[in-house]
Amino acid sequence: MCCNNLRVKKCCFFIVPFQSLAFCLGKELNIHTLDDSEVAGICATSEVIRYEYHVLYSSSYEVPVLYFRACFLDGRPLTLDEIWEGVHECYRARLLEGPWDTITQQEHPLLGQPFFVLHPCRTNEFMAPVLANSQRENRNMNYITSWLSIVGPVVGLNLPLSYAKLVSEQNTKTD
Repeated sequence: MCCNNLRVKKCCFFIVPFQSLAFCLGKELNIHTLDDSEVAGICATSEVIRYEYHVLYSSSYEVPVLYFRACFLDGRPLTLDEIWEGVHECYRARLLEGPWDTITQQEHPLLGQPFFVLHPCRTNEFMAPVLANSQRENRNMNYITSWLSIVGPVVGLNLPLSYAKLVSEQNTKTD
């Protein structure tokens, strides 16, 4: 799964989904995308940052992993320090003490390009209570949706409510 976001630094947040995201959902998303002129008119004094997100599977940790990269509209990539500046303070504190050890930069396993990664080493640990609660309540749960709604906001990727509703509808149809 891939997704692009545009964020206006210290001002606004926009989601610009790839067609593949809508395809993965099996449904058209009603999200308004902004062209460059609309973005420029909203907050002329702020910097617009383009985020690209990829969800891959780690065979080593046997969990999904969120890879992402960010650049300014002129194409200049953000440094690790600039990425950390963009992480909300409450998430930054948690990252330093767990459940995620850190944000690191490494080569994307498919593209061979540098991406930032939320390290997956403790994913099973923080997902265990979510899975246990789902089983205790005898309720179907979409692991990827739950996981992404936990790790995504750390780096500015928020799932639209329509995604959770779609997953819920699909679970109802299979019951």
